[in-house]
Amino acid sequence: MCEELKDVDYMSAYVDEAAGTSLCSVATGAGCTDKQKDYAAKWAEKPAVEVEAQSVRLTKMLADDAKLKPDAKAWIRQRLAVLKQLASATTPAAAAAEEDEPVAAAEL
Repeated sequence: MCEELKDVDYMSAYVDEAAGTSLCSVATGAGCTDKQKDYAAKWAEKPAVEVEAQSVRLTKMLADDAKLKPDAKAWIRQRLAVLKQLASATTPAAAAAEEDEPVAAAEL
């Protein structure tokens, strides 16, 4: 296993797949592939309800992974990581915090 993980790209892909994580930061684009950046840009414009529905759909696809090839499974996990970041950036708490800031500043 040590020989296989010597290659940094392979090791990163393995960690992403095994842990279900991603080095891609949607906010900055750091660590993202062009494919992930395009996907994030597409879904950043969508309402939170649609993002959540897509997340549920991909999760169901991942649950039935017997039919998926490894590269398809990896892409689903990458998309889920992107959607998770987009959802956390637009949570009601984050939106409320954004709304509170201008109000608090206006009251001063």
